[in-house]
Amino acid sequence: MDAATSRDNRQDFHPGGPEALFGVGGLSADGDECRGFMTNGPWSSGPGEASAVGVLADNVLGYALIGSAPAGWWSVSTEISLDFLSPLPADGTRLSAQARVVHASGRTGLAEGSVLASDGELVARCRQWGRFIERAPAGQSDESAFAGPCRSVGELGETVRERTSAVDGRARLSIPIEDDLVNPLRTLHGGITLWLTGLLAGLAVDSVAGGLTPASLTVSYLRPLVGGDVGTFHADVASHGRRLAVTQVTGLNQAGKLCVVASAHHHGER
Repeated sequence: MDAATSRDNRQDFHPGGPEALFGVGGLSADGDECRGFMTNGPWSSGPGEASAVGVLADNVLGYALIGSAPAGWWSVSTEISLDFLSPLPADGTRLSAQARVVHASGRTGLAEGSVLASDGELVARCRQWGRFIERAPAGQSDESAFAGPCRSVGELGETVRERTSAVDGRARLSIPIEDDLVNPLRTLHGGITLWLTGLLAGLAVDSVAGGLTPASLTVSYLRPLVGGDVGTFHADVASHGRRLAVTQVTGLNQAGKLCVVASAHHHGER
């Protein structure tokens, strides 16, 4: 992308409910790199919950891409991938993440990044394809700006489990897209989508094959799940054994249109 047609938008951070839920903050830009952190907790452990890093990863990847967008434009996720390299700590320590754009051309861009534990250990690698659109939220940089009601991630996780039916390798969940789950464009935050699909895949796998841990998760975002709608997610274990399970997850809006397609891999002991 020609530098003359782009600008650094990365300082225009828009933290909201998802960031408050998962303790994500410290968003900053340095050259072509974006950084941030999150504080983990007990909700970072358990089936599929490695995807609790989803909001952090989506933020640093997405804002890195926004920094490469033309002036006044935004980036929307079309695909996000996470590779989990070690278990998430769940002791209230801080995870950090960094990402940078590796390709930007025309209307699309690709960013790659890493999530690190407090001791510097590599926890996950992440990647995002973004599509640049001629629309951006109103300018806002105050990290305390989100003032709406916000559940704790523990409360949200409990609600998700109560509403999820997981049996024989299948898991089903319907959830309203409430204010504390949306991004600045008022659609389901990409990182929340990562968390939900990863958690649902983990519950589906756990119903047929114990002892497997998340290895990778790739989510394709086909159309937005808008605030006020209801998302229905279906996870189906396509294949499983002692060493490997592959799960497909789909998400539909209330009108029955396909919005999300995801693939999750779980591995045996490494």
